Amino acid sequence: MPISQRLLLILGAIAILTIIIRSVRAKRILIEDSLFWIMFSLLLVILGLFPQIAFFFASFFGFQSPANLVFLVVVGILLIKEFRNTAKISLLKEKVNQLAQEIALQNKS
Repeated sequence: MPISQRLLLILGAIAILTIIIRSVRAKRILIEDSLFWIMFSLLLVILGLFPQIAFFFASFFGFQSPANLVFLVVVGILLIKEFRNTAKISLLKEKVNQLAQEIALQNKS
């Protein structure tokens, strides 16, 4: 992996960490939700500092470039996170509907 890609990976991870820490301090995000992003950025830092990991897995899985493997892993992790968020939002919508119906029934009486 070229040094420019490694630096970009590390700088991006540091930027994510900074944004997450500021969001937690400003109480715009819960600490439990920020753990995912902290772990994600640490993974990017590790891959940036130790590119041998990416080279090993790229050759093991048959990727032509370690950067392609890193992009695939990042996209895969973010897709999983998005699916989990969608599931949580669906449950919250259902709860809001139930609460609205309960309030409507209480106000009708």
